[in-house]
Amino acid sequence: MILGELIPRPKVSLGIDIRGGVVCHALLSKVFGQIQLLDWGIEELSAEDKDAPEVLKEKLAALVARLPKRPTLTAVGLPRRFVTMRSVNMPAVGDEELRGILDYEVERHIPFLPEEVYYDFQVLERDAEKATVLLAAARKEEIGRYFALLQEAGIRPTAIGVSTCASLNTLLYNQERDAEPLSAIIDLRNGEAELGLARKGILRSARYVTLDPSAPLEVLAPEISALLAQLEVNGSQPAGRISISGTGAGRGDLLHHLTERTGLATEFLQPFRRIKTQGVDPLVAHSLGAAVGLALNGLVPLPLAIDLLPKELAPARRDPRLATTFRLTALIVVLGLAYLVNGAIRERHALAELTAKLHRVQTEAAKVEQLKGEVGTLARQIATLRTIDQEEIRKLDILRELVQILPKGVVLTLFSVEKREVKIGGTIPGSASDLISILEQSPVFENAQFTSPVAQRGAEGQEFQVKAIVETKPASNTEGSRGVQVKERRP
Repeated sequence: MILGELIPRPKVSLGIDIRGGVVCHALLSKVFGQIQLLDWGIEELSAEDKDAPEVLKEKLAALVARLPKRPTLTAVGLPRRFVTMRSVNMPAVGDEELRGILDYEVERHIPFLPEEVYYDFQVLERDAEKATVLLAAARKEEIGRYFALLQEAGIRPTAIGVSTCASLNTLLYNQERDAEPLSAIIDLRNGEAELGLARKGILRSARYVTLDPSAPLEVLAPEISALLAQLEVNGSQPAGRISISGTGAGRGDLLHHLTERTGLATEFLQPFRRIKTQGVDPLVAHSLGAAVGLALNGLVPLPLAIDLLPKELAPARRDPRLATTFRLTALIVVLGLAYLVNGAIRERHALAELTAKLHRVQTEAAKVEQLKGEVGTLARQIATLRTIDQEEIRKLDILRELVQILPKGVVLTLFSVEKREVKIGGTIPGSASDLISILEQSPVFENAQFTSPVAQRGAEGQEFQVKAIVETKPASNTEGSRGVQVKERRP
């Protein structure tokens, strides 16, 4: 056993869509959660060859022979016109119980005898009392014809889906998180149209109609409008988007006319928004919608998982859990041997790392001790500043009080504070005698008196020098009276 056998192989899935004289295929792989397109093709059959099984068999055999990788999964799409689909209300029981009930009631919902069909179902919605079930059935004759043709071409399908469901799966898989709640797909091919409608990711309708090639809009627009009318709530049409796909969809005017007739935004299907691709012609990419949806089967969870391939025709599948367990066990053994062989190397590396880490820790410890000394110095300085801030009179507070109470036009030429004594000097336009009463009325100053006689300075006013006592705050004073004691103003 080599190491490459221990690594899980990428899943490779082939989707084949045969409708309307056209064979489309898409080969996808999934590696580490990433979906990648490995191969694709669109081949139209001539009018003489499209109903000739031998020609189709040869083309399918040639298709498989030229694939770059052999697929582990192969899903084939059955055209919608061969499938009867119904939405049925059932009791809210488990899937196995539902299948048992449907085995007895399937004939009530299909136009064939139960022994003439293969059927599958999927629960679309479920609450405490009932479940809405999608029932799909196709005649054994049609499935047997497809299965025989594929086997003769060397293809053993692992799933048989419905083309409309496959196209809708592609649309929903590639939608953005904030996409419109209503999604419609119209697949046009050789005078046929398949219509799928989903609301909030849940299938609401899947129809098949024939078209007049010269005026397809005359059939499509009423069909879409009728489907939308069933979903209207409180008389208002829900917002959504229509995606066009198929080999007959390459008409730009069709998008414009559908938008006008339905009121919904319309675009060509973009099947590779979340799939890594290279070399795909964007003008034909929308024709691969159903093939991509079929190839996604088995690679990712899909909203529509109808499979009409009966168990007796399906290839035997090995339990993937056993293979995974075997690979993991072998991988553990190999890793254990590698661990033992490389133990000494790991120990030396570990010792070197520990030595380097010890050196770094010692260096950091020395820095921490240095920082602790600096922190102690700063703490002492902060304590000193706080003592000064609490005990000393704040000169800025005194100056702010003087600015607020002195009359307009006073010019200070002297301002000093020594302990509790404040001295100011300057000129005043009016009478300097008013200064004493002004200072006494302040909540900050008391015992105001002139320190020198008042002198007249011509037109400039009177020159004065005054001193006063500042009352300091008690220890319990708040921040609002910081540095001075606020006295009750005198009346």
